[in-house]
Amino acid sequence: MVEFDNYTENLTEFLLGVATGDGYLKGELLSSPDIDDAWMNYASAFYADAVHNFNDYPEFCLACAGYLGMAVAHLWDKDWLLYKDKPYSFFLGARGFDDMDDHITASILRETEHSVAAMESCSAAANHYLLKTGAEPGTAEAYRLFLKTTNVLYRIGAAIELCRLGYHLEKV
Repeated sequence: MVEFDNYTENLTEFLLGVATGDGYLKGELLSSPDIDDAWMNYASAFYADAVHNFNDYPEFCLACAGYLGMAVAHLWDKDWLLYKDKPYSFFLGARGFDDMDDHITASILRETEHSVAAMESCSAAANHYLLKTGAEPGTAEAYRLFLKTTNVLYRIGAAIELCRLGYHLEKV
């Protein structure tokens, strides 16, 4: 049986270390309640798309959660009042979920070098972490871990974009 209690926290710390070591973060998981709440609006539609592709393209599906986090963070910084009610379909490419990554990097972030390298690194590390749990593919526990992992990737992606935009934590 897989240990679920601390999975999200442990994976978050692991990916925070990976992203910091690669230079995409500075040891801080930057966030905003607006960005976190947006995930709650998009998650069910994202899960429906990603779960159908996960067995064949696990790293791509995990990366797309990160790209979505990056896109939401970027739009939050740009003009949240204008973008906060955009539907999930706004983030999909011409081929839907299949080119979500290209659409987000080209049309929303308008940057590929930093975002692609960050998501390749983080999604590969997250997939490796997920595989190490030993959850049997196709089981309920594997699905639960997939949901938790995509949630963490979304938050990591958002943090990476916020860091790229110059945000940082300050003690008050």
